[in-house]
Amino acid sequence: MRKGARRRDWTTAELRLLRENAGRVPRRELSRMLKRGAAAVRQQAYRMRRDGEDIDLRCFEPRLSTCPSCGALRSRMGSEGICEPCRRRRQLAKVHHRISDLLAQLPPGERAVYGETEAETESAWDPMPPPPPTAGLTSYERARAEEAREIALEDWLARNLRRQVKAAQKRKERIQKKLK
Repeated sequence: MRKGARRRDWTTAELRLLRENAGRVPRRELSRMLKRGAAAVRQQAYRMRRDGEDIDLRCFEPRLSTCPSCGALRSRMGSEGICEPCRRRRQLAKVHHRISDLLAQLPPGERAVYGETEAETESAWDPMPPPPPTAGLTSYERARAEEAREIALEDWLARNLRRQVKAAQKRKERIQKKLK
């Protein structure tokens, strides 16, 4: 503290503003909003953590963006402007449409065989990744763990849809072979 400078006590409104915006607003902007120096804001956050409050000044900036097709948060968008799971779903729908066209061309006896065995062709899905343990984490660490889970869920869904697409393509190839 400078010589002759007076330390200003924190008001209830300033503490509430700090609680509500810590981790959501960058530290520099938070200091500007409170009209306090960066060191004073850091020191007050330290005191609040020491007293048992969950406050973290690190501002988490998510890398996820919203897919325009499904509305889910995704880490990667393809060249089509949609996420990998949406692309795989579209691909699967096209293959199923082609299979239905091919099945219509099969003789009724062979079509009945495919109709009976169709339910047995489903691929097993991998187990869903478990949610991260968030107990005892700061809000920043919790946000990072939740983002990592969203990315893991996206990968899990894309992997399982890819497996379904491959199985459908193989089924389509078998039907095409029968038609030749």
